[in-house]
Amino acid sequence: MCPVKPWCRVTVVGPDGMPLATLVLEGPGEPDVGTVDDVARLSLAASRLGGRAILTHVLPTLRELLELAGPLGAEIEGQAELGE
Repeated sequence: MCPVKPWCRVTVVGPDGMPLATLVLEGPGEPDVGTVDDVARLSLAASRLGGRAILTHVLPTLRELLELAGPLGAEIEGQAELGE
């Protein structure tokens, strides 16, 4: 079994820019297309609340997948990975 690995931190902010929730997306091994789907769903939920999803500490492999997927409505900030 692969150890659980953090892929990114997601902060959902409301229309006023105040954080509503923060979570870490993680799982065994490397992120995959399912992770991109998770990011898209979080971004959609945030936009329905009038806010947005901000990703930080994004693993390089997830960053590449998100770039391939195209615009999902989530903002990616910073370059550092979790655990550095």
